[in-house]
Amino acid sequence: MSDMNEKINPLLQIDTGFRSYLNAYTRSSQSHMIDGSLDYAFDSDFAVRQKIMSLGGSAKLFKAVNSQDIAAEAKHLFMKCDQVGPLKYPEIYDKVKKCAERLELIVPIVFIREDLERPLAYSIASDLIEPCIVLTKQLVELCTDDELTLLLGCECGRVQNNHCTFNMAYTYLNANNDVFRPIEKSFTQPIGSQLCSALGQWVKYADVTANRAGMMCLDKPGQYLSIMCGLYAKEYVDFYGRSQADIDFDTMNRLSVQIHSSTSRSLSIDKELSDVERFLLASNEFLYCKTLYSWRQDVVDIDGHAESGQICDVRTSVVVGNGGQL
Repeated sequence: MSDMNEKINPLLQIDTGFRSYLNAYTRSSQSHMIDGSLDYAFDSDFAVRQKIMSLGGSAKLFKAVNSQDIAAEAKHLFMKCDQVGPLKYPEIYDKVKKCAERLELIVPIVFIREDLERPLAYSIASDLIEPCIVLTKQLVELCTDDELTLLLGCECGRVQNNHCTFNMAYTYLNANNDVFRPIEKSFTQPIGSQLCSALGQWVKYADVTANRAGMMCLDKPGQYLSIMCGLYAKEYVDFYGRSQADIDFDTMNRLSVQIHSSTSRSLSIDKELSDVERFLLASNEFLYCKTLYSWRQDVVDIDGHAESGQICDVRTSVVVGNGGQL
């Protein structure tokens, strides 16, 4: 009898908290987790987000974004937009299912938005809102199958790495006129210069993480650079309001080969490169990383001797900027 009393009901050991549920929803595989972040995520992405949360004024801003702005956005989507499913937009549903499978992620809700007159993809998620990916009708009409798969994969990566609240907070900075404008902006206080600078810097690192996820979702990851260059050449404007219609794939491919053939110590980057060019070149370095092939075991290492994730991040830091130091 005493032995029975000493036994512990295993059900009592299950964490039923909502945060644990959300983590399980967005990160179904624990085998790829390292020190609280996914192994494919760019180190500087997570590090700078940690610094942002410690800055003065950040708590109030993120509380407003998380509880009000994202809720208003979600309400609009559920009331006004078409939800993708097996019967409606089945080709997009198949693509997001494939992306979710390759990222070991539960399939997010996908909406097609017709009331926003620009080709755009973005995602929202919070403690109260299930992860959602939004594609505008213009984007669906603009993109090829590979371009849509890549963009869906990038947004799945943003959901999986908890970027959504930070992206929505970025819209308060008024960085340029083409930044995404949410349905509601509830935070009315001024934002400190240090927080503005940190969010602006974080975007560069978040891009790398998201684009690595997108690359992992492609049938042929080696086509990443050509697909992204083709997308921007169509005058695509991203969530952060950046565009570069004059981007040239041949030039970018030559620079990428040049970067990869250089040692980490001798690697140098032209200071005249734009932010778009930098994050594309930085993301393409992941093509030579062992981590990519640990996720996509069906793909053969094109280089024959892929580098470790740590070396890849060091090289990526040189390409994208200052490696996360604020």
